[in-house]
Amino acid sequence: MHHPGIIDIARKAGVGKSTAARALSGTGAVSARTREKVMKAAEACKYRANTAARTLRRGHSRLLGVVLPESATPGFLSHAVSAQKLEGIARGAKRLGYDLQVFLENLGDVEALHRLAIDKDVRGFFFLGHVEPTVLDLLKRYRIPWIAINWRYADRLADPHCWTDFAHAGRTLTEHLISVGCRRVIVTDWLSAQYGPFGEHARAAWSAAGLPAADLILHRGREFQHGPAVADAYARALDSADRPDGIIATFEGAAKQAYTLLQERGLRPGVDVAVATFDDLDTAANLAPACTAYRQPLFDMAESAVGEMDRLLTSPRRALTIARDLPGTLWVRDSTTLFNFNFNFNRRPQP
Repeated sequence: MHHPGIIDIARKAGVGKSTAARALSGTGAVSARTREKVMKAAEACKYRANTAARTLRRGHSRLLGVVLPESATPGFLSHAVSAQKLEGIARGAKRLGYDLQVFLENLGDVEALHRLAIDKDVRGFFFLGHVEPTVLDLLKRYRIPWIAINWRYADRLADPHCWTDFAHAGRTLTEHLISVGCRRVIVTDWLSAQYGPFGEHARAAWSAAGLPAADLILHRGREFQHGPAVADAYARALDSADRPDGIIATFEGAAKQAYTLLQERGLRPGVDVAVATFDDLDTAANLAPACTAYRQPLFDMAESAVGEMDRLLTSPRRALTIARDLPGTLWVRDSTTLFNFNFNFNRRPQP
């Protein structure tokens, strides 16, 4: 049985043998387009490199690591968010010819991470959750590459990260509620404090539509993810003389709270008041009526993080800026389409 080699890959990709070898090994100057072409040719030929021999020859591996905290609860990786991120990293690693391993480690112990990088010959780390800034600074000093997937510290904009475009999310949800007829909207925004400028761009979209600033009721802060602060904000707005006709929650749990509070007041979610939320995991689609949601590009951001890591490892300039803001997708459901139908029905001229 013929096992395809470098020459076969080069011929199929339409490049020279040395170019194919550089692309497969991740060394030397090869454009991203050429690397992609060679990797696709290798996959089509079912090429499998001898990683042990390659490691001995080059002196280092093609191993990337996903590092989880030792304190992670059982089932962490099976959660919808973590599972999509891990699958994205795995597919990105396969596409670019990297090996991948998942590690459990004390993320507060930089020396443990340093030993891991040396003992296992890990070329770079992906972190799915927050790591202390002091640890990140020491990793940089040790010249150990890392990328944060869907998190970043608000005061450390230059840290390498791939995450959701939270500005796009704020604009998209607000523009959608305006488009279905909402003219007074309450927004509970915990994302701006923890992630990106969701609320700022929700307000910008409202202003761009020429609507009065006072009719966008924006509550910002970590306490507005879900819980008592959210319930109190919604209750006061719904009990006021000038009740909002739209609600934007930035967490599915808050959308569920909104439904409960509306129903307690004899109001129909999606008919009397439009509701939309950020994230689309396992709650929004199962509410009754199903809730319109902005879905984060978790798989795509994780897969793109591998491409960014490859760029970081293969570039002659190691001081690259790794910052990818990926837009998500709006999933429109009954919680806003029913309101739009009701809004247009009530505007029809009466006979």
